Amino acid sequence: MSDDLSERILVRATKAPWRAILSHRWSATRQRAMVLKDGEGRYFLLGRGGDPEEFGAAAPVPEEAPRPRLWGTYVAVFHVDLTEHVDTRAVGLPTVYGTESVDLRVSWWVHDPVRVVRSRTTYGWETVRTHLNSALHFLTEAQDVAGTGLGAPEVMHHLSAPQRLEEAGLSYRVFDVRLRETGEELLLARTEGDAVKYSWTADRRGEYEFCLQALRNGPMSLAALWLLRHPDQVSQVLDWAVSHQSLLEPPRTDWQDELAALLGTLTEQEKKEISQLLRDRIGALGRPVPGARAI
Repeated sequence: MSDDLSERILVRATKAPWRAILSHRWSATRQRAMVLKDGEGRYFLLGRGGDPEEFGAAAPVPEEAPRPRLWGTYVAVFHVDLTEHVDTRAVGLPTVYGTESVDLRVSWWVHDPVRVVRSRTTYGWETVRTHLNSALHFLTEAQDVAGTGLGAPEVMHHLSAPQRLEEAGLSYRVFDVRLRETGEELLLARTEGDAVKYSWTADRRGEYEFCLQALRNGPMSLAALWLLRHPDQVSQVLDWAVSHQSLLEPPRTDWQDELAALLGTLTEQEKKEISQLLRDRIGALGRPVPGARAI
């Protein structure tokens, strides 16, 4: 499911209250709750509240919402969807590599049907998404004050546990963060040109080691890393590689260059000794002997 807000979690029943009560009891459904309101403004709940089973036992029915009586006098009856929903929020995380486009996979559900009716929360995802946006902005500011960056590990650490929207009767949690390519997203950085602070935390130690190894391997490794992050720039990377061949392939040296470099490191005394040895050897070969000047 995407950002479609058309799915209603709150629907007003059209049947008579007693008929709605009987129909709900006979259906024995666990995917929907029924909330009834009497003339004095009191609410009654037929069904359950709480979290999905994976988070433990369902929360107890609130004391202010007892079970309705079949022949009670009620002025309104509402059906509340208890299904666990999954939606996606596109976000641009401000990382040291630039803005990283990701999809936050969000699970949300009704934990208190009575509060849903009281708050008139008709579209659950609209309410959850608004709260999620605020939570992400708050988290970004908190990470900035602490001098640390905001990435997928931080988002999962803070938002993977159920987040309560008590007034609306809803809960949600982020259960996955995935890279995305394009699409509308919530940008959390101040501006595109803002520098992002970085923190060498335990979560980023692997990133540090990877970057260090890439730098040690030289320009070729960095070019490959850039191409990995920007696969659409193959032609630009190839053009750069052709224009900077000397960086990618260090200049070769022959034995003369190596010998000259070695002689340059000798002391004057060592040069004189080697010069004498060379003159003697050249003379033994029958070649003209250079002057007495040392090398």
